[in-house]
Amino acid sequence: MAHPLPEGPSAGMDPFLALERRLGFLPNIFKAQASLSRAVAAEAGIADAVIFSPGTLGRKLKEMLLTAVAATRRNVYCTTVHAHFLTTLGIDESRVARIVAGAAPEGLDGPERSLFDFGLRLGLNPNAVNGSEIRRLQKSGLTDEQILEGILTVSLARFLCTLAEGLAPAPDFHPLEVGAEAKSAPSGQSGPNGHGEGPYIPPPVLAEEGFPPFEFFRRHFGFVPNIFRAQTLKPEVLEAEVEAIRSILLPEDLLSRRMKEYILLVVSARNLNTYCVAVHCELLRGLGVPFEVSDQIALDHRLAGLSPEESALLDFILRLQDDADRFGPADFEPLRKVGWSGEQILEAIVMSALSNFLNTLQCGLGTVPDFPVRVDFGNPSVNLSGPGAHPTARAPDPSPSTQDPDAPLVARARSGDLEAFERLVVSHQARVYRLLLGVTASPEEAEDGTQEVFVKAMGGLESFRGSARFTTWLTRIAINEGLERVRRRRRIGEVKEAAATEEPFRPRHVSPWTENPEELLSRREVRELVEREILALPFNYRSAVILRDIAQFSTPAAAQAMGLGVPTFKTRLLRGRLMLREALAPHFTRGAAGEKADVHL
Repeated sequence: MAHPLPEGPSAGMDPFLALERRLGFLPNIFKAQASLSRAVAAEAGIADAVIFSPGTLGRKLKEMLLTAVAATRRNVYCTTVHAHFLTTLGIDESRVARIVAGAAPEGLDGPERSLFDFGLRLGLNPNAVNGSEIRRLQKSGLTDEQILEGILTVSLARFLCTLAEGLAPAPDFHPLEVGAEAKSAPSGQSGPNGHGEGPYIPPPVLAEEGFPPFEFFRRHFGFVPNIFRAQTLKPEVLEAEVEAIRSILLPEDLLSRRMKEYILLVVSARNLNTYCVAVHCELLRGLGVPFEVSDQIALDHRLAGLSPEESALLDFILRLQDDADRFGPADFEPLRKVGWSGEQILEAIVMSALSNFLNTLQCGLGTVPDFPVRVDFGNPSVNLSGPGAHPTARAPDPSPSTQDPDAPLVARARSGDLEAFERLVVSHQARVYRLLLGVTASPEEAEDGTQEVFVKAMGGLESFRGSARFTTWLTRIAINEGLERVRRRRRIGEVKEAAATEEPFRPRHVSPWTENPEELLSRREVRELVEREILALPFNYRSAVILRDIAQFSTPAAAQAMGLGVPTFKTRLLRGRLMLREALAPHFTRGAAGEKADVHL
């Protein structure tokens, strides 16, 4: 069903004419953007530079990658279009069918097969790529330019998939069946996520002065981001990317530049892309947004003091990012109610697609941050209240699986779909780690325990009947795993005693806090202090505070996760909060002379 976005004339417009000449027809994904022709021109430019310009990879292999990535992402529109192009290139139907099913086509061997498998992995889980994979591709005989072209092709595939998911264009051909037999990408170790050994492909040394793309970035950004420095092997692609940024990011006739950066930031944060988060926080600083605000937008935009209109648009973008399978016309209504026009919503979807393109490209290139990292998604212990820590943000109370956003993935995982389970792991691993860190107060135990939790979850999926949300069920497994690890460290006696006596806590420090604690938490040093004091609480109270105040579970859901009645849980939560307040009060109150106490770290 098409989404309610404005339509405009496409016949006779230059970008559409160029696309029609190049492709032999005008795909509906571009017709759906007729009211934003500058975006269409930019997209056509990138596609031309990546797919059609002469390079070291053949067009057939590129279309195979585009088809396979779309199929593994279960994107019917893009899979159908690229499968059509494969048949026009002379690929027989049986080979195309194998690609649509997520398998390498017959006859694809050697370096090309290695690049195909790598491309599937990058397209399905960009953060899983690392430098050792690039080195293996180089040793297989692939040149750096071929590898770069493969990375660019996969990044373009994710760009187009995001557009198709947001726009829901009518099929250009009879839709193919995808999804039932689609396989996950080959497994491997996690990549550096924006702060590792890269760039994986050393760029050629060139005279930077007078190089037009670099001059553009210096003029508009004040620096040349490493993600673009790493692509100088393909200057024609750099020029197309510059034109896309000029046409999509810089104009302010629809969305403001700041709003566009917000979109790039929240999508990058949702993709756990440390590099892109650092870049967009720096660009927002140049637009007058303090680091504290941009950091909070990356972690949870709802707590960043944005306007209701801005918050609604970012909610919409994250809904598209998180739940594309169920994204539909109803998701547009809240935006129209707060005043966003169809053209503005269209531009927001294009910005989301551009962010996924850049995020995928960065993971494939392995570029290191241009600025110091403050929000580090490569280390899940950095922020107890980081992204993914709010599993009940849209529906805080426990509800049946029919209302559970994870229900479709859970159903597929129960039927043996490993890709679906991998997506559940990626979605919940940071939150499980933070819960285990809170329970065990040990980063090593939390890291080991996270792996064990997902092993147990996979083995226990058959017993999960959906009477509670998947997040609640997974949290109960994490709590039990944490308790078992505490028991092994011989602290279980202390835990049992605390649980049995439930002695009241009488705070000694009752001075009022002179600042709003929520505002204080936006400051990094205070957030670290609070996290340290939470980890110092006794187990029972620490777990209650983390579930309710950090993970933001509702009281019934948190009580259920801990296996407690609601009254008992409320008692532990109150005592935990009082203990935490007691520990923090000296830092947040004024001394006798009226001076605010310092925060000592």
